[in-house]
Amino acid sequence: MRDRSVPHQQPVKTAESAGDDHSVKYGELNNHLGYFVRRAQYWIFRDVNSKLEPLKLDVIRYSILELVSANPGISQIQLSGALGIERARLVALLDELQDLDLLVRKRSVTDRRSHELHLTAVGVSVLKEANLVINAHEERLIRRMGRENYSLALSGLSAFRLG
Repeated sequence: MRDRSVPHQQPVKTAESAGDDHSVKYGELNNHLGYFVRRAQYWIFRDVNSKLEPLKLDVIRYSILELVSANPGISQIQLSGALGIERARLVALLDELQDLDLLVRKRSVTDRRSHELHLTAVGVSVLKEANLVINAHEERLIRRMGRENYSLALSGLSAFRLG
């Protein structure tokens, strides 16, 4: 009978061995991907948000600008679906970004009920700065978890779809 277990090239770090407080036992959390994803998300958001703050951005606002840049004319509905942000919350975020002169809403010529989103010149400039910050953040993340683990996590988690 073939062994179908997942081969490990090195021992997997558990919550207990990776944590700072060795007196805490994590029990079944060591077997839950969601726990580790949440823990990584906490570190990632804390790190990147602190670096984006001088640009008046955070991860969510940066993500909005990046998607609008990659998809000029994207509708608010498409953006809401792509980022998994409820429409009412997205409207407030877009208002903030528009007040900062980072993006504009233009009434769609094909559907008068819809707005197309576009970056302003200021938005393009701020996004370039933000991408430098994000690239430096990703390098810190790679150093923290190792290039191979980073690549595996990026590949595996990018397969996950909303919905």
